[in-house]
Amino acid sequence: MASTTALTLRPAEGWRSLTLGWWIAAIAPLAASALAFVWILDAQLLRLFSVSAPSWDLGFHQQLLWSLANGHGWSSSFEYGHNFIGIHFEPILLPIAAVEVVWPSPVVPLVFAAAGLAATAPAAFLMFRAMLPDRPAARWLALAIAVPMPFWAAMQQAGAEQFHPEHLALPLGMLAVWAGLRARPWLLWPLTILVLSCKEDQTYTAFVIGLLIWRVGPEAMRPHGRRIMILAVAWLVVLGGLLEELVRGGTGYSPDVAYYWWVANPGDANFFLRNIARPDPWLVLSGLLASLAFLPLLAPRWLLLVLPPLFANLMSSHDAQGRMALHYAMVVMFPLIVAAGFGARRLLAMEVKRIRLPAAALLAAAVPALAIGLRFGEVPPAFGADQWLYTRPPAVDRLLAAARVIPPDAPVYADNGAAVWLANRQSIQVLGSDLPPDRYIVVDRQDWAHRLQASNARADIIAKLETSGRRLLVDDGRFQVWSPPG
Repeated sequence: MASTTALTLRPAEGWRSLTLGWWIAAIAPLAASALAFVWILDAQLLRLFSVSAPSWDLGFHQQLLWSLANGHGWSSSFEYGHNFIGIHFEPILLPIAAVEVVWPSPVVPLVFAAAGLAATAPAAFLMFRAMLPDRPAARWLALAIAVPMPFWAAMQQAGAEQFHPEHLALPLGMLAVWAGLRARPWLLWPLTILVLSCKEDQTYTAFVIGLLIWRVGPEAMRPHGRRIMILAVAWLVVLGGLLEELVRGGTGYSPDVAYYWWVANPGDANFFLRNIARPDPWLVLSGLLASLAFLPLLAPRWLLLVLPPLFANLMSSHDAQGRMALHYAMVVMFPLIVAAGFGARRLLAMEVKRIRLPAAALLAAAVPALAIGLRFGEVPPAFGADQWLYTRPPAVDRLLAAARVIPPDAPVYADNGAAVWLANRQSIQVLGSDLPPDRYIVVDRQDWAHRLQASNARADIIAKLETSGRRLLVDDGRFQVWSPPG
C-alpha cells in the first residue's frame, strides 16, 4: 500500500481566522447536497405518482418494509414467502420500517434513497479534508471532487433505480473514514455497523475502512482499524454466509448461488468472458475514473482495492451486475474514492515541490464529472434520461380508486408500476403470464414496462382473464381489477 505515514490531526481554526474561501468550501457541499436531494427525489416522485416506478427494487422493498412495520417479520411475497434474511442481510431496513409504522408509503424509501445519494457530497468533502494536508489547495481540490458526486452519471443510474440500501452505504462509509482519521472511535464504530447493515457485500466497504485507518490513521486509531477488518470478515462469514444458509435451510433463493452457478458447471456459458468483452462495465469504470479527475491512477497500490468488487461483478451471470448497471457500481465506487484521496495527496505533494496550482485549476477537476453526468446521466435534464418516464401524467389516484374493491388482506398480482402502490399487504407479486386462481388481478393498460408492446401484451392478458371465470370488477379505461374465479 501507499506510505503508512499517519494522517495527522489539525487544530481547530478559530472563528475569527476563517476566510471567505473557508466559508465557501464549508457551504458548497451542503448546498450541493440539498440541491441533489430535491432533484433526485423530485424525479423519483414523478415516476412514482405516474405509476411508472419499478417493482424491482422499490415495490419489493416497500412490501418488506410494510411487513416489518406490521409485525409480519422478514417475509417477502416477491420471493414467494421465503424469509428475506436467507436472501440478503440488511438490518438497515429496520429504522426505515419504523418510519413506515406512521407513514406506510413507498415515498418513505425514496426519501432515504435520495438523502443517501445526496449526502455523498458533504461526506466525501469531510473524508478528503481528513486525508489531505491543511492547505487552501487541498480544500479546493476536495471541493472539486466532492461537490459533483451526487450528480455523477453512475449515481444518477442508482437514483433512477429508485431505492436500494447501497444508496445509504456510500456516504456512511466515507463518514466512517473521516471519523477514524479524526480519532473519533465513538462515531467510527456506529457508522461502520450501519455500513455493514446495508447489505452483506458492504463487508468489503467496511474492510477497506479498517484497512485505511490501520495503515494511515492516527496511532491510537490503528487498533480500531484492525478490529474493523476482523469484524468485516466475521460479519461476512457468520451473518452473510452461515446465518443466511441456516435461514434458507437448503431451500429458497440465494443470489450468490443464482448469479455464480455457472462457475461449478464447466459446460455452461462463461459469463466472465462475456462481461469483459462487452463495453458497458469498462465505460462505467472509465466514467468513474474521469469523474474523480483520474486521481486514483496516482495511487496505483490503493487502486488495486477496486479489483475484488470489480471481479465479483464481472463474474456474475446477472446481466445488470455484469454491466455494472443500476446499484451494482456502488460497491466499486468506495475503493475508487479512497484511491482518489491518496492520489490527491500525491498531486498536492508534487504541487509543493514543483509549481503551485491556482485554485481555478484545481476547481476545473469538477468539470469532467459534471459533463459526464449531463451527457450520460439518467435523471432529467441529463441527455441520457428516458424523458417518457418523467413526463407521464399522475395516475396514482385512479389506481387507488380502482383498487378499493380489493380487500386489504387479499393476495394480488399487479402490473409493474401498480404493484409498488399495492405492496402494503402480505401477498403481492408482479403480474406474469400465469394467473393463480386465488389472486385479484390488476391490469394497467399503460404499464411502463410493456410500453413497446402494450396493446398486444395487455390484450393477451385481458383475453386470458375473460375466459378464466373471473369477474371484471373495475374498468376505468386504464386500470382493470379482476376478481378470483367464481
